[in-house]
Amino acid sequence: MNNAENTAPENEELIYDAVKNLTKDEIDQTVRKNAAAKNFNLTDAHLSVIHSLIEHYQRDCKTRDCLAAHEHMRFLEEAYDFKGGSKYLYELFDAMPDTRGVLMPIHELAGLPALRLETDEGFGTAF
Repeated sequence: MNNAENTAPENEELIYDAVKNLTKDEIDQTVRKNAAAKNFNLTDAHLSVIHSLIEHYQRDCKTRDCLAAHEHMRFLEEAYDFKGGSKYLYELFDAMPDTRGVLMPIHELAGLPALRLETDEGFGTAF
């Protein structure tokens, strides 16, 4: 069962609050620092995806539930469909140590709060 209706008020605004005033320079600085700490080889391709997701959060999370990781993953898949969609995204981010999927490493690199619904246990999927 999906518990989004029970958890939305608790985390819904945390994502937006965490990103609403971030600039690209601040994002780059945080991401580079966190990537270095994890010995993760950060590229411009990673930064492009991270910027796209944060811009999505800034634009769309102030008025909607932001807990459903699958919606954010769908956004990224569509935005990067021209490069291969989810396959491209997983190849970029799935190699980051101690994380799974795409959204979890992005949130860790950017210093964002974790999405509470970032894993679909029924399918064994991490977004």
